Amino acid sequence: MSMTSHIAVAASKPSSLPANARLSTNPFLASKLNHLRDRSRSSSDVRATTAELARILAVEATQDERPGGKVGLIVVLRSGLAMCDAFLSQLAPDTDVVVYHIGMFRERTTLEPVEYYNKLPNINTDVKRVYVVDPLIATGGTSSAVIEILHEWGVDHITFVTILASRDGLNRAADVWPEGTTFVVGAIDDGVDRHGYLVPGIGDIGDRLFGTETSNR
Repeated sequence: MSMTSHIAVAASKPSSLPANARLSTNPFLASKLNHLRDRSRSSSDVRATTAELARILAVEATQDERPGGKVGLIVVLRSGLAMCDAFLSQLAPDTDVVVYHIGMFRERTTLEPVEYYNKLPNINTDVKRVYVVDPLIATGGTSSAVIEILHEWGVDHITFVTILASRDGLNRAADVWPEGTTFVVGAIDDGVDRHGYLVPGIGDIGDRLFGTETSNR
């Protein structure tokens, strides 16, 4: 999709969204998200529902374009793993897709992002178009850091795909590199609590996906 067509999409959406973001219009997404909000669901159920949501968003993120050349799929660890297969299925076999992982965690006191893993090649010569998958944008710190990393790495455009975002977190991330990013968002919650969790949110999605809610960290 050209930058002109990005602007055309933005012109038709609610003014409360950043100009470089669009909200899903899929009628089934809300019911799937309500299912995911149920904290009594098992980890296998959470993984299955997250994968279903990812398939919906993968179609919406790619519906107007089939990028040529080598395309990067950037998985934000660890919860982004649950969205990876949906995007690989949607992009392949027509697109040459490489998968890279960036590991980020949020420091408990400051809520600032800390990078602990980065498998991007040292020099980027041929990956100019990337999709980033991460189920949540809460404070926007992690997504902002990932965008900065990829911008410095030399990509031309990022499509950042998330299931659920806070309004302020989305605004923060969308403002990092507005001319080079597009956000595809499933739904928006109004805010976050003092621990940086979305309200009402879906809890710690990483712990729920992998069954580590009670583990000592």
